Amino acid sequence: MSSQTPELLLHEAIDWMLRLEHLPASDPAHQAFAQWHQHCAEHRAAWQRVNGVLETALADLQGLPGQVQVASRALRAMPNPSRRNLLGKGLALLLLGAGGVGVLNRLAPVADLLADAHTATGERKTLMLTDGSRLSLNARSAADIRFDARQRRVVLRAGDLQVQVAPDRARPLIVATAHGEVRALGTRFMVRQESERCLVSVQQHSVLLTTADGSARRVEAGQAFAFDRRGSVAVAPSMRTRDDWVQGRIEARDEPLGELVEALRPYYGGLLRISPQAAQVRVFGTFLVDDMTRTLASLRETLPIRVDTLGFWLTRIDVK
Repeated sequence: MSSQTPELLLHEAIDWMLRLEHLPASDPAHQAFAQWHQHCAEHRAAWQRVNGVLETALADLQGLPGQVQVASRALRAMPNPSRRNLLGKGLALLLLGAGGVGVLNRLAPVADLLADAHTATGERKTLMLTDGSRLSLNARSAADIRFDARQRRVVLRAGDLQVQVAPDRARPLIVATAHGEVRALGTRFMVRQESERCLVSVQQHSVLLTTADGSARRVEAGQAFAFDRRGSVAVAPSMRTRDDWVQGRIEARDEPLGELVEALRPYYGGLLRISPQAAQVRVFGTFLVDDMTRTLASLRETLPIRVDTLGFWLTRIDVK
């Protein structure tokens, strides 16, 4: 019988799964695993439970054509640290009775798994494009890349991207969204896709923003505009328009806590709830997106709020 807690045993089983996946059968690690597996019934139960996570999650996708293969490939292609985190969180949610689709969609959005480039919850990614441009994706973001001899086109499907553009006079780089297009006239800008509108902010030089109704305007460095299919309007700089996330942080400058929580959601695999009263609390500071435990603790210590965490799956924020 093992003296370890069930949670530690689950983490051990996850580590064994990731360690053995690409090792040949002759590797001594397989014998070490066999000894671990046979040590006690608790080890065998943990192993069986871990192996069931992906199968349970993917089983709920059977009614969505093509999604089982796409989700399985995406999950298995993730780097070991990210996949270990996903598996551990998936176990927690499955044991609490959440459906497999909910696990996958919260931790690795199913709808965007077919995109050319996509990120899971809590994951950022920077790609060097074939023209030398650098594309950065925020957490829970997705984009398609359409480069050929005549065009450089990036289609933003969800989330945020920033582009550091390499010059090419014959092929201007364009970021297309559901509400319009942003054409690079300079070097660095950010675009955010939201449900009802998009945002563009320029960090260097300028861009040409054209909305679906055909109206166009030039956006200069330091400016930000919200736009939808009917036009565009200037907006004040905020957490939604700054590109701090590229460096793994979010800077709040006397802004509502509710806005900060919205910016943190892509980095939190569980449910993050905030009351209307707490959402109005003003906050100032720099917060690390890769350490949500530390960030939530900092907010609890410095603001007149209460942060209640129920395991991994739910965190509630309210005023004291």
